[in-house]
Amino acid sequence: MQAEHLLSVDELLDNAYEIFLELASDNLSQEQIACFNAEFEERGALGDSTPEEDWQEYLDFELDPALHVEICVGLVGEDEEFDRLFARMLLSRDPDDRRCQIQWQER
Repeated sequence: MQAEHLLSVDELLDNAYEIFLELASDNLSQEQIACFNAEFEERGALGDSTPEEDWQEYLDFELDPALHVEICVGLVGEDEEFDRLFARMLLSRDPDDRRCQIQWQER
């Protein structure tokens, strides 16, 4: 697939945030949701990175680091590093591949 046909990281971040909001109530505890709602405006962040290798054990397809992006949803501390992670997500930059893998913070 040619690069001009791939979704941008910004598009993936937007998609990931929408998916997170849609599914959070089914996968996080009420306390986690309350924390997210109370602190996300001030400390919330979505971060993108090359997928960690541990994703492969959860997938039934081959992970392609050039095509897949890992997105984390959480709260950052003063050092701008995540100090609370609500979800890790794996999305494809291929607009025809709408799969989304999510690893939720344990309840």
